Parts: sequence; structure tokens; C-alpha cells
Amino acid sequence: MTDAEIKTWLRTAANITPLLPPEVVLGDWLAEGGQGAVYKGSANGAAAAIKIYFPGQLQKRIDREIDVLQHLVCPTIVQLLWSGTITVDGNQLPVVATSLIPGMPLNTVIQKRRMDGDELGRLTWDVGHAIDQMWRRRIVHRDLKPQNLLLKPNGRTCVIDLGLARHVDRSTLTAVGMTWGTYGYMSPEQTKTVRQLTCKSDLFALGVIAVEAAIGRHPTNYDQLRLLAIGLHERLPGEVAGWKHASLLAQLLQPRPTSRPLPSEVLVKLAEYAQA
Repeated sequence: MTDAEIKTWLRTAANITPLLPPEVVLGDWLAEGGQGAVYKGSANGAAAAIKIYFPGQLQKRIDREIDVLQHLVCPTIVQLLWSGTITVDGNQLPVVATSLIPGMPLNTVIQKRRMDGDELGRLTWDVGHAIDQMWRRRIVHRDLKPQNLLLKPNGRTCVIDLGLARHVDRSTLTAVGMTWGTYGYMSPEQTKTVRQLTCKSDLFALGVIAVEAAIGRHPTNYDQLRLLAIGLHERLPGEVAGWKHASLLAQLLQPRPTSRPLPSEVLVKLAEYAQA
């Protein structure tokens, strides 16, 4: 089969089920992206989102995401339940099952409405907690954005995709002169292809996300150059300028990473929004 034929083949659960171990059960088709097909189901008895990767995906990057998830147990980060491979027409395709979390992607929420101050506080604390837990293991996410965050029915937020995360003390997969991330959310140091990014880069992305959630749109329509040029830390939009934690938001958006707080400091300042 060609890669296109395999992609079509993977859209039918009945084709995949015989190739999976008994502890992994496929249910209804859930979604499809550039990397693979996602099904609802269960893994080791727990409700799961099961992703079957398409041919041609970078195996080292998939292995790294699995490795990162294995080292993280955090209520604001999706949990790994099972990982393995299936063989389709001679192709080894990775399969990753993570906890199935009810809710709505944050970008969908933002398209519908703006967040108020308390919602903004919970969002910033939850993602800040995820950044803190990752950094304690010297992991940098590198691609935080609303599409990678899920707003649960209880109003709390969970990071659901760690596809670009990496340990700072391990060799990078990024070639010299290149960077990874999403335009409109990358920190200044990230756009300069700094090889050893820190948690401060993730905190900058969190600042942009918080502004976007508060005003109901991206502050520069995803224009990365304009984002870095307008000095958002000095000119917060009116919808957040009056928020009682606006000064913290301005700190997250500082151009120099040394001027941004540590994740632990963010959590202290937003302690009133901490998860029980």
C-alpha cells in the first residue's frame, strides 16, 4: 500500500483492532491530524485517546514524546496509558494511548467567548503548574498554544500534546539554524534558534495564550515578528490591563528570559487559583 492508502486504511477501527494487544480496545474514530488518526477507546482498563501515527513520522520525536510522558505525573498534563507499534504492510507504526479527558480545546473556547479574570487565573495557574512540573525534570514543551490545551467541564485546563517537548540535557533534534514551535507563540530566544531553551520560553507562550484568552483573539493575528516588535509587556490590551494580576502577565511577556519569573513564582502569585 502507498502511504495515502495506509492513511485511508487506518480510518477503519476494524482494520486496526486485530493488530493491537487485548489491553488496548479501539472505539469510535475521534479525529485526524497531520501525524495520525485518533480513536476513543481504552487502555489497561482506563478511557483513552488512542493515536495511530501515519507513515513517515519522525520516530525519534515520537519516542521522545513517549519518554517525556513516562516521566510526568501531573494533574494538568495528559497521562500516558500505553505505547507500542503495529505493523501495516511492512510499516512499523507507533501507537500511543493517553488518558481521555472530557472538554473542549482552548482555541475553540476562545472562538466562542472571552475569559473573565477568575478563568484567566485558573488557566494561568494550571498551565504554569504543567510548566513547573516539566521544568523540575528539565523538560521544555516548546509548542504551547491553545490547540494543545483542553478546558475541562470543571473549568480547569490540561496540556494534551507534548509532541515537541525535549529534555534540555539531551541532544536536540533541531538542526542548526532551525527552530520548532508555532508562529505567534514563540519567545524571542526561540525565534533566534537558541539551542538550550528553558522554561522561560514556555512562560512567554503562556503569557500570549492568557492575553488571547482574555481578548478573544490572538493579539497580532499570529504575526510573530509583530508580536516581538509591539512590546506587548508594556502595552497590555484593555481587557487584561485592569486584571489584578496584570503585572504578572507583563512579566511573562518580557523580551529577556532573565526578566521573566520562574514557574514556581507564578504559582505562588496565583495561589488563590490552585487546584485542590
